[in-house]
Amino acid sequence: MQFLSFYLLKNKNMNSILYLESLFIEKKGCRIGKMGFQEFKENYLKATVPEKKVDLIDSIENLIDKNNLSFFATHYKNESDGEVRATIINVIANNVPEASSPILIEALTDNFIEARKTAVVALGKIKILSALKPLLEMLSNPSLEIKDDVIKSIVNIGKLGDVSEIINFFDKGNIYVRKSIPIILGKIRCDDSTNYLKELLHKNDPEVKRNAVQALEKLLQVNDARLIINLLDDTDVEVKKASIKALGSINSKRAIDPLLRLLKNKNEDVRRLSIQSLKQIFVNIDSYEKIYAVANSKNMIERKEAIKLLGLLEDKNSVDYMINSFKSSDNKTRKLAYNSLIQISKDEVPDQVLEGLKAKEWKIRSLCAKLTGKLGNKQQVSLLLDLLNDPDNRVRDVTIDALSKKENQIYVNEVKSFLSSSNWKTKRAAVKLLIKLGSEDSLEALLPLIDDEDLFIKSWIALALGKFENISDISPFIEMLEDSDPKIRIAAARALGQLGDKKALNPLANSLWDDDWAVRKEIEAALNKIDSNWLKLIKSND
Repeated sequence: MQFLSFYLLKNKNMNSILYLESLFIEKKGCRIGKMGFQEFKENYLKATVPEKKVDLIDSIENLIDKNNLSFFATHYKNESDGEVRATIINVIANNVPEASSPILIEALTDNFIEARKTAVVALGKIKILSALKPLLEMLSNPSLEIKDDVIKSIVNIGKLGDVSEIINFFDKGNIYVRKSIPIILGKIRCDDSTNYLKELLHKNDPEVKRNAVQALEKLLQVNDARLIINLLDDTDVEVKKASIKALGSINSKRAIDPLLRLLKNKNEDVRRLSIQSLKQIFVNIDSYEKIYAVANSKNMIERKEAIKLLGLLEDKNSVDYMINSFKSSDNKTRKLAYNSLIQISKDEVPDQVLEGLKAKEWKIRSLCAKLTGKLGNKQQVSLLLDLLNDPDNRVRDVTIDALSKKENQIYVNEVKSFLSSSNWKTKRAAVKLLIKLGSEDSLEALLPLIDDEDLFIKSWIALALGKFENISDISPFIEMLEDSDPKIRIAAARALGQLGDKKALNPLANSLWDDDWAVRKEIEAALNKIDSNWLKLIKSND
């Protein structure tokens, strides 16, 4: 060890010196916890590596008191390394907090952010009043990275009881300080801070007003609602939005009319927040008469918002109104009414909806069918079967979608009875539904219609049956390749391709001379789907 030290000292390069220093610290490690402050000072003054200084400071943390605070104050000022300065601040703040306040306040201007943050947090914990002004001055920096920590410490000090210095600083500080003071006062929550926040509502700066409103949101009483209501007409939309939200928290009935008027506002966020606040207020009110007045307005925008609000309130008395809205010429209105009715109905279909299945207006029948299919029990869903006879194809399509869920396989036998209907619309609807249900029972019901005279039914069934893997007899599809209608020939070719039976290769190949180009294209696609080497297979069979 001595020889190595002699060699390294003789070479006198920086790496050698650093290594020797690390060896010295390591050797002293077992003594470091027992050394006195004088020995620490000697070792610290010899150290040149920041990491070693940090280790030394941490090792004598329990020895630091008021008597040796001046040593750290001096070396904090002279230290060039930020990590070391931050360690000094942290150690003295933990051991001699009140006595160290001058150093901590000085550290608020440290160019190393961790040192600043440590000082800010420490001052907030020890609550030194003399730190209030320098902390407030820090908020004048628009890019302050530790703004939340600074505000938290100011709040802790402000809660000691006197907020006058914070209030007086509003006119002394720059715009960034003025924007932050409402936030601070709102967190302090004393009478003086609340009263001054009310005064800030009259300031011209919109951000100051907005922050004041947000700060007052949980502090104001019902009788203070007028202060916030007056701000609903503010030209700044952010102030308006903050005021709307605050009125919901205050829960004042006085705010109902002004908020309802905002439901026709062009700004979507304003309308959305108004609905949320109105919901909070109306939850405790028995009558929704004022909402219905808006719901019957000539203004389309506010009518839609009223529909949303009644849905959020789950107003069962509005079921008839929602169903009546189904016949609106505006698609969005119908959709909103449907969604609100879902919220109102929860998991039970209202009787009015079941009655709506027989309504004169197709839009009402359609949406009532959709809702019944979504929420209805087996008995209620079975009522939809009659709508397969509906004269309007849009109602039939919605009914098919509503009945096509897997749990509705139990209705296959009832659907079969519609296949013999003399009404081609009903018959097609039944075929579509069975195809969508896609069960084995559906397959059996569809097979007899493979040669149906209705070309649409014939092609639909051909395509649908082609998706089933357990079809062993492909002869009906092969016969359809000779059908006079090209649509049927296309459907047959596509079905054979889906089935993938190699017995279909030769019949398909023989149809490659079809007169219709679209048929030939579909046949070639089917051949390639069955086997990409279909040409060789056909030649080998020959």
